[in-house]
Amino acid sequence: MSRLVAVALISLANPCLGQVSLESALEGFENGRGGPETVEFGNRPVEFANSRALSDASELDDIFSQFDERHLSDEVGYGGKAAIMPEWLRLGGTLSQEFAVNISHDAPEDGEIDRRGLSSAQTRLDLAADANLDGDMRVRITGYIQFDPVFRRRAGQAGISGASSMPEPEIELGEAFVQGPLSDTADLTLGRQIVVWGRSDQFRVNDILNPVDNRTPGMTDIKNLRVPVTMARLELYSGPWNASFILVPEHRFDKTPSPGSDFYRSPIPPPPRDYPRHRFGSPGVALALTGTFSGWDLSFYFARILSRRAHLEMTSEGPRRRHNRISMLGAAGNFVTGSWLLKAEAAVFSNLRFSNVSDRDFNRFTLLAGAEYSGISDTTIALEAVNSRISDFDGRLREPPDARRENEPSIAFRVNRSLLNDSLDLSMALLAVGPGGKNGGLLRLQASRDISDSIDMIGGALFYLGGSQSPFSQISDNDRIFLGLNYHF
Repeated sequence: MSRLVAVALISLANPCLGQVSLESALEGFENGRGGPETVEFGNRPVEFANSRALSDASELDDIFSQFDERHLSDEVGYGGKAAIMPEWLRLGGTLSQEFAVNISHDAPEDGEIDRRGLSSAQTRLDLAADANLDGDMRVRITGYIQFDPVFRRRAGQAGISGASSMPEPEIELGEAFVQGPLSDTADLTLGRQIVVWGRSDQFRVNDILNPVDNRTPGMTDIKNLRVPVTMARLELYSGPWNASFILVPEHRFDKTPSPGSDFYRSPIPPPPRDYPRHRFGSPGVALALTGTFSGWDLSFYFARILSRRAHLEMTSEGPRRRHNRISMLGAAGNFVTGSWLLKAEAAVFSNLRFSNVSDRDFNRFTLLAGAEYSGISDTTIALEAVNSRISDFDGRLREPPDARRENEPSIAFRVNRSLLNDSLDLSMALLAVGPGGKNGGLLRLQASRDISDSIDMIGGALFYLGGSQSPFSQISDNDRIFLGLNYHF
């Protein structure tokens, strides 16, 4: 039976989906954690003893994924305790406490928010239930609850109507689906799910089916950012080929920074969003065809869905955030040679809308090439380069809130190294946007340490490299150090 992929960050300008822009470039910074013993619940990884990997990716993805495996024995249950649940049912979760401290802000002027010091103290609980029933039927339900008193206080300091009354704690249903075989060559999955397209670990080129949580750019791995969406997914298998037919009836959009956030600098709240008349209706459609062969694989994609990112339009009632229906045609592939994994992606988008020129559509072509080297013991080195070109470019797109260029090149460089029998992971991720990084970028240094089978700690520093283009020109003083403690049960 097939297995689901549950394997990237700010949208200040609310651009159209399908563009590898400054915001989408931020979404791709992973620290290489997760893996065959990690299952994502509520958009966060939950450690399970003896859980099988949930992935629709090719065997190449399994071979070359740089993930941390805990290798727990069959006699060990969740959190290192004896399993008391029946074999067909897995219950688990993660309780995490995370802190972030700003280190680059100056003293505020009168009436401004003091953004120095502690900027976040988020407590989060992820819960999950995963049941394997008779007939290879599988049911999965996840969700989370989180609370951040520091952010709530700063939202109140923002002095914006409604900011201090933001819902706290935040409670949300994550993945919730049923999956099972229709025959020996067909599987069906119904419900809220995450479907990952493409091969890139750093940029979202073809990976457009799920919106992302963009509220804290650069702090969270891309695998934790995707927001589940209700889909009906039919998968057919024939030899090395796998075809997916997907209906997307639920309309969900990217989560963007809100007033009070370090990444929301406007003195006024965002304009209202025009939602579709019905949350479920006028479904999007998506198709994928993947072939997996010895040493290489190849995928083709097509999607016709609502843009996950909004553009602004002026109406008689003032500016509104709107989402138009876009089309995408793309391809991606991997090729393995020795210790090298070579990857490439390409995508063409049509019907894109921008805020400054909302009365016409644009097309965009994105091309990505990358390589990973794993010939050094316990080390992975990866480099990816991407460029997006807007056809029939209009000079008005250079101005905020779009802040676009006709060509938008970006480069991402990443190094991961495991030490102490894979109990200590060190990572460095660098993003440079524009020629020579003149448009901005970021640098993330991180270390994660397994304290026990059920407890791990993560810490590091994140530096935003100021540039000439939004959003980096606005958030360059958001440098921070962070620390987190996770308990998996």
